Amino acid sequence: MTLRAILFDLDGTLIDQFQAIYTAFSQVISQMGFPVPDFDTVKKSVGGASEATMGKLIGQENAKQAVELLRPIFEKEMLNGLKALPGSLEVLNFCEMNNIKAAVLTNKHGPHARAVCEHLQFSQKLDFIMGANDTEWKKPDPQLTNLALEKMGSSKDDTIYVGDSPYDQKTAQNAGMRCLLVSTGTHTENELKKDGPVIVESNLLNLLENQIKPLL
Repeated sequence: MTLRAILFDLDGTLIDQFQAIYTAFSQVISQMGFPVPDFDTVKKSVGGASEATMGKLIGQENAKQAVELLRPIFEKEMLNGLKALPGSLEVLNFCEMNNIKAAVLTNKHGPHARAVCEHLQFSQKLDFIMGANDTEWKKPDPQLTNLALEKMGSSKDDTIYVGDSPYDQKTAQNAGMRCLLVSTGTHTENELKKDGPVIVESNLLNLLENQIKPLL
């Protein structure tokens, strides 16, 4: 393929925000009278939008109320413990230097996604940051991915999707795109490979060297 663009997932792919996520989710779950799950349980539940995550943790019938409580709490916590994952800046700098368009396509609430990218100085290296509630769709809906491709001026044949979960693999598959995964987020390499053949690297630095650079 001729590589012209890369769409990135955010949590577990470019950033580690799990400490803030756990703190905020725990406060809400406790406030609603449910037992607080441990860190790993919450981390494993992340992948879709916040309502889907809450549904896994305390039941779908409670998820909408939980998300209403979550947003202001998360906004206070969101920068605590936030860090760029190894290779994030390197891969974004590589895209910038090689005229490869880069953008974020995430199910994180759009304003929150843009805030963390601005804090980590990712924003100027990205064409756009598209998150939940920016459109009527969420990943893995191909209508969302196709909108992102249209916004980038690229196609499914010259763009790859980089993520950290089977959910990201499904997002790429539904849009007919190539997918590359890293095991820095919610799933191990073995978990990522159990649903079929997929390329997985241990981090973005390895992904850049072994998978992205050879495409140029």
